[in-house]
Amino acid sequence: MRDITFDSETFRVSLHVLAVCVWVGGQIVVGAIVPALRRKHPEALSAIAKAFGRIGWPFFALAIFTGIWNMASLPGTSAAWNAALGVKLLLVALSGVCAWLHQSTNRPAIRGITAGIALVTSVAALVVGVMLSA
Repeated sequence: MRDITFDSETFRVSLHVLAVCVWVGGQIVVGAIVPALRRKHPEALSAIAKAFGRIGWPFFALAIFTGIWNMASLPGTSAAWNAALGVKLLLVALSGVCAWLHQSTNRPAIRGITAGIALVTSVAALVVGVMLSA
């Protein structure tokens, strides 16, 4: 029989899920409003991007911190589980690098490509994380 407790594992996993929600959800929301802003208020794009960065990057760091904390708290794992974890770590790293490249360039084509890759790899890392937690 399963029991319900609020313990350090609940706290740790909740922080991780919150951090991932902000990082991935923020990318989805900002990506969804950019076309409308570009048409109606293009001068606002920079302010919106900076505002998301002030929130998104600390939560990305929190997701990494709590992810490491989660890994340190694990009992033994299978080779397949470890391989999936490696894929997730690669996706998280790619997401972060592409998001950083997106904000570091002024070239529209590079911005579009890196934003798309950052979002797709973030969502893929989320899905693999759910697989690992099941």
